[in-house]
Amino acid sequence: MANVALRYSRFTGRNPVVVSVPRGGVTRLHLPGDEVKVHLVRAVLKAHAESGEELELLGAATAELDVRAREGLRRRVGAVSREVGLISNLNAWENISLPAAYHGAPPLAEVAELAQAVLARFGAEPDAFLARLPDELGALERRLAAFVRLLVGAPELAVFDDIADGLTRPERERVAEFEAEYRARQPLGTLLYLDTLETA
Repeated sequence: MANVALRYSRFTGRNPVVVSVPRGGVTRLHLPGDEVKVHLVRAVLKAHAESGEELELLGAATAELDVRAREGLRRRVGAVSREVGLISNLNAWENISLPAAYHGAPPLAEVAELAQAVLARFGAEPDAFLARLPDELGALERRLAAFVRLLVGAPELAVFDDIADGLTRPERERVAEFEAEYRARQPLGTLLYLDTLETA
């Protein structure tokens, strides 16, 4: 398991699936449908497999974890996904900094520095961007806010779930640059792209 970031299987429902993702690289998975994808993303983010599923995550068999170990494992994973959408009544800064404020790390000054740098790198005016509510952000901007929030957690496994869905071609080109930004900050990290066969 040392060389596998994620091993997942699900044999219930209409579309059984078995997934294995090696550590440290970039993997693109085209899953048979949205139901399978949602179950996989939820299992990974919770570090917990439901009935009919099996999950090994970052070298740990999740069925064997106690509550504390499961929480520690969850903090090593991040996603840009509808499953972890932005909170509508919090502005972009509050959404980005909420996990750090909750866990007490990293310090909010570091979060602000990272947010300013990444937003500027992607052509946003940081102060104006961070003050806006999710409904005031465009589709690409909402993904950018979620991506910055992911970077704050420095995840060893980053999941990009249908990250380009519904974007224009120029916006998809900008989102494609998230990979290099993640890799620059997490050179040993694992990046997993998910979509369905319908959207591949």
